Amino acid sequence: MKVVILQVKGIIAPYIMEDYKDAFEKLNHEILLLDLNKFNSDSYEELINFKPDFAISYGMNSIIKDVEGTFLLREANIPTVGLYYDNPLYSINDEYEQEIKKNPSYYHHFVWDQYYVELLQSRGYENVNHIMLATNPNNFHPDNNIMTQEGTLSFVGSVDNLTKRTATNVEEIFVEYIINEKIKNFDIPVYDLCKEAFELDRFEAIKYLQEKYPELFWKKVHFAIHSLGSKRLRGHILNSLEGVDIHTYGLGKGLINNENIIIHPSISYKNLSQVYQKYAVNLNISSLQLETSVNNRIFDVFASKSFVISDYKEDMKKVAPDMWSEISFNNLEDLLVKADYYLTHPNHRKELIESLYENIIENHTYTNRVAQIVEKIISSQEIFHQKRMLDYPDNKYKEKLENCPICQEDNSSLLHSINGHENFETHLYRCQNCSTVFMNPQPTENYLDWFYNNVYYSKQHREKMGWDPNLSNVNISVFRINEIRMDLVEEYCNQTRYPRGHLLDVGCSSGNFIWEAQLRYWSVQGLEISEDAAEQGRQSRNLNIITGELDENIFPEESFDVVTAWDVLEHIPEPNEFMENINKVLKEDGLFVGNTPNVSSSISYYSGSEWRHLDPPLHVVLYDHISLRILLKKHNFEILKISSGEEYLGQLQFVAKKQKNHS
Repeated sequence: MKVVILQVKGIIAPYIMEDYKDAFEKLNHEILLLDLNKFNSDSYEELINFKPDFAISYGMNSIIKDVEGTFLLREANIPTVGLYYDNPLYSINDEYEQEIKKNPSYYHHFVWDQYYVELLQSRGYENVNHIMLATNPNNFHPDNNIMTQEGTLSFVGSVDNLTKRTATNVEEIFVEYIINEKIKNFDIPVYDLCKEAFELDRFEAIKYLQEKYPELFWKKVHFAIHSLGSKRLRGHILNSLEGVDIHTYGLGKGLINNENIIIHPSISYKNLSQVYQKYAVNLNISSLQLETSVNNRIFDVFASKSFVISDYKEDMKKVAPDMWSEISFNNLEDLLVKADYYLTHPNHRKELIESLYENIIENHTYTNRVAQIVEKIISSQEIFHQKRMLDYPDNKYKEKLENCPICQEDNSSLLHSINGHENFETHLYRCQNCSTVFMNPQPTENYLDWFYNNVYYSKQHREKMGWDPNLSNVNISVFRINEIRMDLVEEYCNQTRYPRGHLLDVGCSSGNFIWEAQLRYWSVQGLEISEDAAEQGRQSRNLNIITGELDENIFPEESFDVVTAWDVLEHIPEPNEFMENINKVLKEDGLFVGNTPNVSSSISYYSGSEWRHLDPPLHVVLYDHISLRILLKKHNFEILKISSGEEYLGQLQFVAKKQKNHS
């Protein structure tokens, strides 16, 4: 696969993304590495030209917006993978959450803690997967030149002093309370302690904050517990160890009152393997944001053929199914007993190291994690593809047209050759007689039926087009558009007639327009090719919508005072037949009102073959002022108005009246 890796700043994140890069390359995936801190228009162009299968980054960094608020990767139809090796709830904001929930198929979340997997799922996130940290054997491996110092213990990490802070408000009191509870209960997840504390009367305000303003709770309260409590817990544990030298890296002076502490300067992550191999026992004390997961130290130490004991986490059972209880501690007493045992029993310690080394190298490297991610991405794509292909028609192309579908002349010239949706390859020709632009070859009726019911209203297609994938959601701008459309209709109607009359909307989708007409006292009927869209309108607003196409038998003759077709004409492969059926269902002097893209507009010429309204296989016939007039006149309509529309650039709107002498 082709993968874009988006590199970021941070303490550990750059190393993790570099390890993933090595793993992708080891598994023969093609990689493009881009630095998000230097990301610009040239980077975006390079990304687009690379044509990746997906982009991957740390946390939410793959959700890239431009200055206008466009989500660039989703706009480019590129799925993203977010690697969450920190609490995802610390970085979520409302805008990103709405984007993720609105376009779920573009966002895949791989979260290192099962606790947060479940919390994200409970908030309505899709495509959330559990993924542990891992090790890179290129950086963490045995070095025969390093001699282990028996009887020694090491700790890598930062701590805080144990001086009690004065809590002055309920949030600070809550934070101090949870930290103290965690120090007494190593093996209980922090959020479980929080949920117990919520039931205490004195923390009713914190419970209210968590329920009503969860973003504030996670970013202000829970983050403070993690930030302060992680260092406090480490300080408490280190201060309790006696009778053994503890070599520390990154500790800082004067924070621990333990004469056995030996302080060394901080050391870079890539050089930690040497530290781990130097000491008999390495001590891991997890930060408080880890509820069930283990940090990368567990994997890195054993990959270095060294030994570590860690505070208990549920994932220890996945890392070391048969030995997890031997390398984890539940409380301070358990730690003291096990540390003393392994410092004085080197043979047993070395036996465990051998077994755990083999397990880590076989099951817990970043190549294992890359394989897991790729499998999930491929699986999601295959499921989507298989579902759509169940009813795929045998033939998607009609025989090539010899004549223009409007004027029937055979004098046309090639305008564009295009590869459209679902690799529908076709050509667009302009008739030299009437200026109509038509697709040739056109899609078969079976193919169009399959496309509308399996692709057009699917989440993936709607997301690709920038539409809301949920048909039940209505952007309020749609209400204004439908008001403008009804104003156009009623401008040419009897203003005092009540009730207003019978209106048919062809291609009504889920019925937002006919709902507006109904509110203006019209008797309405909708006609829609997609059963999903029609059913949505029937269920949500009890609208009268029939599933099907306009043909000579679907409605009695002269049933309607008005027929509307909003952005429909361009979808009709047989426009003359369609207009005959419009005539049949319209009453004398009835109105035909609608809009359609203008193929001769300035934006069409400016955009060339990239004009969005060419759109194979959907827009089979395209019109301009001339060809639209020819079509309407040919079927004996009096043209009341043809002009530019207000809804999008390059739009035609029209109002035409059925003349009495049409036969």
